[in-house]
Amino acid sequence: PCGAGKTIITAEMAKRATKKSNRVLFLVHRRELCDQVKRTFYSWGVDMSLCTVAMVQTAVRRLGKYNPPRLIITDENHHCLAQSYRKIYDAFPCARIMGVTATPIRLGGGGLGNVNDKLIIGVDTKWLIENSYLSPYDYYAPTLANTDGLHTRAGEYVQKEVLDLMERPKIYGDVVGHYIKLSQGKKAICYCASISHSKRMAEEFCNNGIPAEHID
Repeated sequence: PCGAGKTIITAEMAKRATKKSNRVLFLVHRRELCDQVKRTFYSWGVDMSLCTVAMVQTAVRRLGKYNPPRLIITDENHHCLAQSYRKIYDAFPCARIMGVTATPIRLGGGGLGNVNDKLIIGVDTKWLIENSYLSPYDYYAPTLANTDGLHTRAGEYVQKEVLDLMERPKIYGDVVGHYIKLSQGKKAICYCASISHSKRMAEEFCNNGIPAEHID
């Protein structure tokens, strides 16, 4: 689960692989994650001369330029059935493939068995809280919007459809109303679907007398 140390676990795997002179390819789906993973791997002692951290889109374009890896690690592994990922796996048939994810299921339903042979389940969030690795929390799940009509692409909801759904006056009002009901006067973070959505949300909080700032 989130906060359980997936990046450190993969860093240890990459470290052991490179110590045996095996090449490692680590796949991420966002540019920001590349630098984050590289910093962790460097600090953990991974031989980065044998380890490539790359965005999937970049890896697909550079397949012919990579030395064949013995180990491919996929971050956010619930994306692994997408065509771009499959193209990379198929290009290196001798590589072992391992992936990590907090959500081992496709948004459209179904598992990941076409790529992965085994599912290894780590400790759960309850264990992490009870052993002081994560903070305890109270969880509320009000229904703000019906997502039944949304489509998925590469394992994620189509962003434009999400924006069209979330950027409605009723949604803004419901978010502010739930903050007032549950956290009146306390600091809060509101995660939004886009930069424009975030700016509009901050404005809505301010209009209701709740100081708020946008950050991205």
